[in-house]
Order: sequence, then structure tokens, then C-alpha cells
Amino acid sequence: MNGIADKVKSEGVKLGMKAVSKVLESPDRAEKIMQAFQTVQKSQEKLEGTAQRLLNMGNLPSKDDIKDLTRKAGRLRREAKKILAALEAIDSNDA
Repeated sequence: MNGIADKVKSEGVKLGMKAVSKVLESPDRAEKIMQAFQTVQKSQEKLEGTAQRLLNMGNLPSKDDIKDLTRKAGRLRREAKKILAALEAIDSNDA
């Protein structure tokens, strides 16, 4: 069964490469395809930048801000537990 799958995959790759080379054999087509990819990439970068600006405009924290605040809250919680334990120890010594 694996031999058949490998053969189908190999033939698919050959046909794909043949189709790509046929499309790219024309310099005009190749240029248009490259421009399309560049347009998609630029659009994605603009979208990411716009999303970040919207978050900033709404004064919403970023993922990194939330992670940092979560870490700081954990440290504070641990420190508060230590202080409470120390206070309880002092209270038990006074009693």
C-alpha cells in the first residue's frame, strides 16, 4: 500500500512542478504572480499593524503585557503568603 501512495505522491509532485514551470515560463506571468505574493504579504503586515494600533487606541493590553502582569501577580501572591506566614509565626510566638 505504501508503494502506491509513494507513486501517487511522486506523480503529483511531477505534475505540480510541470504546472508551475508552465505558469512561470512566461516572464509576464511570473512577474504578476510575484507581485500578487508581495501584495498579500504587504496586506498582512498592514493588517497586523492596524490590529496593534487598535489595541493601543483602546488602551487594551497586548498578550505580552498580560503575560508580564500575570507573572508579577504570581510573585506578589507568593510574597504575600510569606509575609502572612511570618506574621502568623510572630503571633504564635507571642501567645
